[in-house]
Amino acid sequence: MEKFAVIDIGSNTVRLVVYESMRRAPYVIFNEKILCGLGRGLSETGMMQDEAMDMVLKNLKRFCLMLGKMDVENYRVVATSAVREASNGAEFAARIKSECLLEVAVISGVEEARLSGLGVLCALPHAKGIMGDLGGGSLELAQLADGDVGQKVSYNIGPLNYLSLDGKIISSPGEDIDRALASLDWECEQGQEKFYAVGGSWRALAKIHMAEKGYVLNNVHHYNMDRDEALELTERISGMNYAELNRYRSHISSRRLRLMPLSAYILNHLIIKLNSGGVVFSSYGLREGMLYDGMAPDIRKLDPLIAACQDIAANTGRFSEHGQRLQKWIDPLFPDEDPQPSRLRLAAAILSDVGWRGHPEYRAEKVLYEVLHGRLLGLAHRGAAFIGLALYICYGGKSGEKGTAKVETLMKPQDVRYANQVGLALRLAQRISGGTEKGLKSATLEIEDGKMLLNVRKKDQTLVNEVVAKRFSKLAKEFDLKKEVRII
Repeated sequence: MEKFAVIDIGSNTVRLVVYESMRRAPYVIFNEKILCGLGRGLSETGMMQDEAMDMVLKNLKRFCLMLGKMDVENYRVVATSAVREASNGAEFAARIKSECLLEVAVISGVEEARLSGLGVLCALPHAKGIMGDLGGGSLELAQLADGDVGQKVSYNIGPLNYLSLDGKIISSPGEDIDRALASLDWECEQGQEKFYAVGGSWRALAKIHMAEKGYVLNNVHHYNMDRDEALELTERISGMNYAELNRYRSHISSRRLRLMPLSAYILNHLIIKLNSGGVVFSSYGLREGMLYDGMAPDIRKLDPLIAACQDIAANTGRFSEHGQRLQKWIDPLFPDEDPQPSRLRLAAAILSDVGWRGHPEYRAEKVLYEVLHGRLLGLAHRGAAFIGLALYICYGGKSGEKGTAKVETLMKPQDVRYANQVGLALRLAQRISGGTEKGLKSATLEIEDGKMLLNVRKKDQTLVNEVVAKRFSKLAKEFDLKKEVRII
């Protein structure tokens, strides 16, 4: 399929991202970021500095060359706050066109807000609340509901606007930020809606919180903070000086550290102003919004989690089409199941064969690690933990073992039991079927009068050997049911 790429010329960074296709959940096959600081000193001089522009041009020439070598013909180049606000912005865009042969779209703040909102919806289609994208030069806000972007607004209150060329705070950022946000009159459902935080400085805040909390994952994408946690962290960081911030050098670059107090201040005041119920951090924003914006309508409607799982299964599994059949085969064990658990169970079923290439002793750990540290879309860390644990059990692991103890802290007790039930059911199904549709037709599962039944066709009864019987026994025990193998 045709690749798609985005070159994003921001106030602080310039980035090239290449996606393998325009499918619902495509892999990123190339991602490179350059810290350029185009917006540094802009508030003092009104212009982008020659050194920063030369650095951008040098790297854009590299990016252009890379696009050619990777045979990428479908791409977009956008510039945001620094280029649109600088007095020499139009001249710089013309230089990019003449020296790099790239046509740059200098987008408005409102359009940037729309695309960043679409980026969040690309990963979380049911997101409801306010998306905020904090770049070096500006803040974009957009209302998200019903799978679409509503009202949008942009403010020129990015942290770089308050740093001088030598990196010192200038002007009165607190007053400017308060004045800008005072004009925001959006009414939010009290304490119920989330704030979806996009941007490197806010993701850095999440990294700090995860490190201080001893969080079991290092994936910032879809990391959640409740309202009180977010307010405490942002209030504390906003009051720190550079020397105090140095304690976080192992988690955040030195260039990013200087932006942290103002970034935290802005997030703190937004949570209060919008009365947000909590913060969800998103690695998906402007670039993914452009990808999502260009997808065909029928592709956009797909569930990103299920689409991602199907792509993984197609690339790494032996029987990529088998997931739906496995789901249907174990359905009788989960009657009257709510849509969300059923969706997670389907994801686990689709992925239940992806670890087969690993060494038998390490398949369970391999699959658990890949699920937890991959970038499955459309679910929170709790959901990823469930899928990972279910697959770990499917491959012969057990809950409560050393390798899963920390993972289980992301889940509720009922989640752990459910993962055991799903994992053991898939483990039995894979053994009976051998990964084939004909194999699954040899037997069915049923719950009747407090008993779990394995109904096996008479001509296929030899399929039930000691291994199958043992797995069936474990499954029935997990459901607290008696068991019976019935030949039909």
